[in-house]
Amino acid sequence: MKCWWLTPSILILSILSGCSTTTKVTKLGFSDPISPEHCEVRIMEKANPPKVSCETLGKIETHVQRNLFFGGRASLKDAYDELRSKACELGGNIVTIDDYIESSASEFSHVHIWASVLKASQ
Repeated sequence: MKCWWLTPSILILSILSGCSTTTKVTKLGFSDPISPEHCEVRIMEKANPPKVSCETLGKIETHVQRNLFFGGRASLKDAYDELRSKACELGGNIVTIDDYIESSASEFSHVHIWASVLKASQ
């Protein structure tokens, strides 16, 4: 029993690895970031683009993973919150969803979204 500490360590690592969000942002244009308290971002489907002229500021790819036992299920709301945050950092006020996938395997659920960040002309 020299390795009694190994079991709790493995349990803690498995709990910590149960939930994650990974986001890749590619900046294409320039705009000043918007502070979170003043930032309002609309999320739209690519099939229904905005009716105003817009400048593309960037592309976002986000992946949300949750463990059913330790973090619940991954949802579009989790991913949309991440998209809004990143859009504010880029200075955008519209996010169009280019594509997304929702899946689950065993106790893990995943949401993967590809989106564009736009700034509407004023």
